[in-house]
Amino acid sequence: MRTLLTALLALALGGCYYDVEEELYPNRLCDVTNVTFSGTVQPLIQGNCAVPGCHVAGAQTPDLGSYAGIKATADAGVLVGRAVQGNPSPMPPTGLLPDCDRRRIEAWVNAGAPNN
Repeated sequence: MRTLLTALLALALGGCYYDVEEELYPNRLCDVTNVTFSGTVQPLIQGNCAVPGCHVAGAQTPDLGSYAGIKATADAGVLVGRAVQGNPSPMPPTGLLPDCDRRRIEAWVNAGAPNN
């Protein structure tokens, strides 16, 4: 009886934790093979950078509210420096984006930052 209770307790406790699969396997779920501006990068920028009070409509430089502004920032190395590497300080200021999002931005910049 004691062995049965021990086995049941071990099974019950073994399943009582929460893991985020992306944190456990960061490279497995991140597809950087088909990164596009309109489908990947623009939504990331609009949701995290080009928000009221930040990098849109001249509130802060650079203006990331358009492809031209994002492309210029990417070409100058600022997009990867700040949003991917956090150098000299991370952007957004609340902390770097998740690893997969940063890898997608970097892949797009490395492909020449096309307007696709």
